[in-house]
Parts: sequence; structure tokens; C-alpha cells
Amino acid sequence: MSLQNFAISTLMRLAQRASAKLSAEHRFRRNRRFLATNRSKPGPAVQIKPDQLAGLPVEWVTPRKLTQPGTAPICLYLHGGAFVMGGLNSHRDLAAQLAQRAQIRLLMVDYLLAPEHPFPAALDDTLAVYRALLAQGIPAQRLLLGGDSAGGNLALGTAQAIQAQGLPLPAALVLFSPWLDLTGQSPSRQANAATDVMLSQQVLDEAAALYAPGMALGDARLSPLFGPLAGLPPCLLIASRAEILIDDARQLQQQMLAAGGQVELLEWANTPHAFPVMARYLPEGRAALDQTARFIRQWAVT
Repeated sequence: MSLQNFAISTLMRLAQRASAKLSAEHRFRRNRRFLATNRSKPGPAVQIKPDQLAGLPVEWVTPRKLTQPGTAPICLYLHGGAFVMGGLNSHRDLAAQLAQRAQIRLLMVDYLLAPEHPFPAALDDTLAVYRALLAQGIPAQRLLLGGDSAGGNLALGTAQAIQAQGLPLPAALVLFSPWLDLTGQSPSRQANAATDVMLSQQVLDEAAALYAPGMALGDARLSPLFGPLAGLPPCLLIASRAEILIDDARQLQQQMLAAGGQVELLEWANTPHAFPVMARYLPEGRAALDQTARFIRQWAVT
């Protein structure tokens, strides 16, 4: 464990304990406000360009040294935040780090958040943006779908919707600590309750209730782990052995392999949930993004 990881994990543990004492409403509002604040420092090596696609705010993140940006692979990236928080500001640093390491373009989507816009708003948004990219003439072989936590749920769910609608599938999937089973029944929810420095069963249950009020959480549209997995693109999974969502990644790997798919799971010890998002601070996060870049170069077409 790096010193940076130890320090950040300690601070996150303290914040987690303090947050547990708040009401659900206070916790939600505070966390949403924190993630909405712009603390990003993507640096001069990338160009950040706001845009609109399918009526949604998006942001292009492009390395300035990219030799052929017009034909470079594009990763449609969906931020985490339990479907109720997060956005361009919270994930801009990740986008900059991954774009430079993989020498690709990142397209971040500011999809609609619950509870103001519950399911299926976010999933509809991401599918609409993917359709808009295809409509521009961008071949699916140049496209990837990526996401962390709830964004990983949306990325897998979008791939399943693309397949169901007969659209061309992206070249690959990249999922960091994906939250794929909203029912909360996996063993790691309890087994790792003491080691996860960010998430808790309570927080996830609260978010799921805001995202899909009154719905059966085992519905495959909400929990894509239970959806069709055969025929999906190659998938890279990165997660921490210490997090309560590790079983979501492990079960997806097992089920994709059983369905004849290509999937790689990289497990890291003693790192926070979705730690690649913290690559600006964590050497473990930067190393994970280097592994992601190698995977992307293997599957993406230029």
C-alpha cells in the first residue's frame, strides 16, 4: 500500500464514520454538493471541450499530442455516483489521465440524476448519446463503453440495450468497481463491510431507493448482472478486494466466461472503491489506468 493510499483511505474512513451519523437526506445533499464542486486539475496536456449530444451536456477530453484525433478510439465514459450524484467535475481528472495513457478521446456524459430523474432516465441518456455517435458516422469498432460504480452499471446496461436493439456493439467494455446487482444480496456486502472505506450497505440501499422507487431491484434493466451476457464485447474489470462490491465484478467475470465471452478481472488489495478515479492522487490508480490503456490498445480500432 502506498503512503498516498494509506492517507486517503484513512481520511475516507473518518468521513464515512461521520457521514453515518447524518440523516439520509443530509448525507445525500452533502455528498452531492461535494462531488459537484470543481476540484479538477486536468493539466495542459489535454484539451477539454464542452459540447452537446442528444440534447445532453457532454465533454470531450483529448490529448494534445494525439496524432490523429479524427480517427482515434473514443471511450464513452459514464461517471459513478450511485445514480444520484457526480458529474463532469468529479471525473474530469480521471478522463484526462486515461485519455493520455491510452492515447484516445474520452467523451464524458452529464446524464440525468435521480431522484429528480429516476430510472430509466440515465440509461436512456447514455443510449441516446451512443446512437448520436453512430449517427455521426463513427464506426462502432472505434467506440468503447466505460464507467465506474453506478456508471459501470450504466455501461453494461447500455451494451445490453445496444445488443437488444440490433445496433452495432462497441469494441470493448471497461468497468471500474461496477455496481451491477442492486438487490444487495452478494456475500461481499457483509464480508467486506469493515474494510470498505467508502461504501456501506445503508448508503447503497438509500441510493437504489432514490434511483428506482417502487421497482423490483432484481430487474435486469436495473441490475444488468442478471441480464443477457452472451455476445457482448471483451470486458476489463478492475476492482478492490476490500470493497463491498467486489462480488459484482467476480460474478460478472464468471457469468461472461460461462457465456463464452472474453473478460479480464484485475483485483487490487487494500484500495478504495473505484480507485482509478483517484489516479491524480494514487499511484495504484495510475497503475490501474496503465493496465486499462494496454487493454484498450488491444481491442480498439483506429
